[in-house]
Amino acid sequence: MALTARAYMVHEILSAIKHVWCPPHCLLSGEYLGTTEQLVPGIADAELLHHPPAPTSTELGVLLLRHFDADDLALTSVHALWSVGTGTTIDKAIYALKYKGRMRLAENLGAWLARQPELEELSPDVLIAAVPIHPARLRERGYNQAHLIARGWANASRRPLLQDGALIRQRYTPTQTSRTEGERKSNVQGAFGVEHPDSVRGRHVILVDDVLTTGSTLNACAMALLEAGACRVDAATLCAAV
Repeated sequence: MALTARAYMVHEILSAIKHVWCPPHCLLSGEYLGTTEQLVPGIADAELLHHPPAPTSTELGVLLLRHFDADDLALTSVHALWSVGTGTTIDKAIYALKYKGRMRLAENLGAWLARQPELEELSPDVLIAAVPIHPARLRERGYNQAHLIARGWANASRRPLLQDGALIRQRYTPTQTSRTEGERKSNVQGAFGVEHPDSVRGRHVILVDDVLTTGSTLNACAMALLEAGACRVDAATLCAAV
């Protein structure tokens, strides 16, 4: 008991010192956050709640049909929280969790994703799955931001998370950034596979990634999951680049 109290005291002292020497500021706006708790730690609530929302799931479905023939679209529905584009503040959060090692931020944003009404309504046994990255990129970056977002969502909603290594990126693909729509599709065609089909057979799966652009990566993943026996695949991302 004394040890627990002492550990708590040490934690409080260290936290106080950190607040003095490194006052918490919003990752997006730079404003001082003070000592109040945020909906997503490290981001001012105003930035989180007032950022332009992504199109609705129905609208995103219509947008995807600009990039795919209906017969080629493996995703049943797509959900996203925010619109992202040049100059939007949420860009900073996406860049930080993807390239700056902000792993806790990725999980916290995943937990926020879990609180969105249309996603809360999903069946409790829907299987959450992260878009995988190739082992070479994992070694290079040290983590998969999509997996961290998915884990944050799964933990917050108490829904199952597809085990690591079940959905794999079976060949290395160059980054999709700056590629044309056609290049994006060919870049990820056949890039994904399912190592353990039993883990997805007959399941409703929802894929998680950081940003939806043309949907090429998510759709290629969805195709692999359906071929392995999943009964339905949806997707959810933090942002939609529209």
